[in-house]
Amino acid sequence: MRGEPVDHGRLGSRVERLFSPEPRLGWVFRDRRVFLRPFAEAPPLQRPLPEYLPRRVAETEAFARRHLNRTLPVSLGVASILVLFAACAAASSGPSGFPVGTLVLAAIAASPGAVMASWAVRQRQSARDAYELARRQNTDGYHEQARQWQARRQAHDASEHARLDGLPEWGAVTRPGRRVDVFGGTLWSWEALLTTYGASTLAVQPLLVLDLSREVVSRELVELAREAWMGVDVQLLPSRQSSSSLLTDLSPRDLVDAIVESMHGGTPDAARAERSMDDRILTKICEALGDHVTLGRIAAALRALMGEPDDGEDLTRDERRRIANELFTVEYRRQAHANLSRIESYVHPLEDLGTEPERTGAGYLTCVALDSHARNVRSELLTDLIVQWVTHRVTASREATPAVVVVGADDLARRHLERLSDACERRGVPLTLLFRRLRDTSAEMIGGGAVAFMRLGNHEDAARAADFIGRDHRFVLSQITKNVGGNESHTSTVTEGEGDSETHSTSRTTGTATTWGTSRSSGASYSGGEPFGMFPDRSTSYSRGSNRGGSTSRSDTEGTATSTSRNWSAAHAYAEGTNWSDADTTQRVYEYAVEPVTLQHLPDHALLLVESATGGGRTLTPVECDPSIVTLDRVTTGPLPEPPAPHAALPGPEPAQNPLWAAQPPPTWAAPPSTDPGPPRHRPPGEGGPPPLFGGNH
Repeated sequence: MRGEPVDHGRLGSRVERLFSPEPRLGWVFRDRRVFLRPFAEAPPLQRPLPEYLPRRVAETEAFARRHLNRTLPVSLGVASILVLFAACAAASSGPSGFPVGTLVLAAIAASPGAVMASWAVRQRQSARDAYELARRQNTDGYHEQARQWQARRQAHDASEHARLDGLPEWGAVTRPGRRVDVFGGTLWSWEALLTTYGASTLAVQPLLVLDLSREVVSRELVELAREAWMGVDVQLLPSRQSSSSLLTDLSPRDLVDAIVESMHGGTPDAARAERSMDDRILTKICEALGDHVTLGRIAAALRALMGEPDDGEDLTRDERRRIANELFTVEYRRQAHANLSRIESYVHPLEDLGTEPERTGAGYLTCVALDSHARNVRSELLTDLIVQWVTHRVTASREATPAVVVVGADDLARRHLERLSDACERRGVPLTLLFRRLRDTSAEMIGGGAVAFMRLGNHEDAARAADFIGRDHRFVLSQITKNVGGNESHTSTVTEGEGDSETHSTSRTTGTATTWGTSRSSGASYSGGEPFGMFPDRSTSYSRGSNRGGSTSRSDTEGTATSTSRNWSAAHAYAEGTNWSDADTTQRVYEYAVEPVTLQHLPDHALLLVESATGGGRTLTPVECDPSIVTLDRVTTGPLPEPPAPHAALPGPEPAQNPLWAAQPPPTWAAPPSTDPGPPRHRPPGEGGPPPLFGGNH
């Protein structure tokens, strides 16, 4: 494997950019490609061929097929029959009687079909050639238009990339206001933030760093400052406290105040009497020690007051005698013995502080750091004492006031931090506090300035941070209702009625009437005697009649009536239905602007900056504080500039109205010349394009 050599000179020049002005917390990324203007002209579309071309091909195909399949076979069939007839006639009459006229008639009969078929084939070929030529012209024109469109697009993209080529993508996030509180993070992220912020601050003003992390996270910043030939003063406590100049510039009165506040600052409920007694004892001891007041001499004076043996050389014999016998009465020393013992136990671990200072003046970068030893009494005592010294340093400064950074401020008392914050605010000193947790003192200090959050692994700390950032009203999807229903009804009604009504009615009437009548009448009339009178006067009359009559009648009536009726009906009904509905319900909720789980899983070098917006509310800015970002390309040490304005467009028609075929006359759909254009046809009403070759149905 082969690799390119590292350009250390170029890399070093980029690292030097960390010391550029404008103190910054890190960088924010903005992709320059979001400012690329897309090519507005739509891609060309291939024009469809005119409708009459495929229609003409179809018509000529049908026309040729009709003549080839119908007209030509009929003509040839008639001609064949005539030729056969002529051959039969020639065979019967001999060679001399060959029927030439029949052959001519056969030729005449075959010629219309052949001519029409030949003409139809030529028209079909002409339509095909015209269609193919038009298709080729259309394809060539589309390809030429697509090529020119692609060229214009590439030119536009090249112009846009050239316009944004020098636009940076990483821009600095400057320090917001005078005070910044940073919560959370790891030791690696603190080191990155301190390097990025401290280097840019040193380009403007001196810097004082209190590294209370006990892991010396300020080491990288110190090394960079030394490579930049800056005056660096590093004081590592408590391992090198004898060479520290921590309290050398304090007056006896300020030293007393610092010791008393260090002893009682973390206990705000401490009795004022105890604090007043401690202050009185230390004040009297400092007055007795004269102008040379150190923690070692104060500890020796306290042991002298308690009557403890001391073989040290911090006090002379006269000083020890005067302090032991003349400073306080015996009764007072007896009553204040507990105070003396407490003060001596506090001062004893710090006796050698500043006994052999390496330098008397402060450096351009002053770093006071607690070393990596385990937590012990001296480091805890020094923690509060350092803050008191810094507060005095800020208050008494008459020259260039340094910016102050406190790393690991969780162990400091709230009173001390508030006093330091007030002193810095009053004198315009930038103050940056880094807290590992968001609880106790840090939870009480939050909100005093701009706030930044790094990774907060503890869920309680993350919840407090999310509560501080606040909640927003938003409309979220709260319910999704999907109803899919279907109904299908099959109704089949079949009614078949069959009625057979057959009526046979037979009516027969037989009537016989016989009437017979016999009438007989006879009469005798006698006049004269009786028969025994010997017929005296005889008159006899006799009549007899007979009348007989008869009548017979018979009638037969027979009738048959038959009727048949049949009916049936069938009814079919079918119904099918499907219905569905989708319902989305949104609800106004009041939720975290940043969820606690998001703060728990921030990357190592990520920082979420929370600033108060004008008119209320807040703005959130994600920041990357990794100092190695400065070595990347497209990084600016200031805020991100606005993108350059796009180039003015060249004069001309709009892209949407300037296709290739709009700028040029439309192509003429050329067709090979037709030998026989055929009879003119009428254009169907409402049909565009040239008239069809053939109209009507054949």
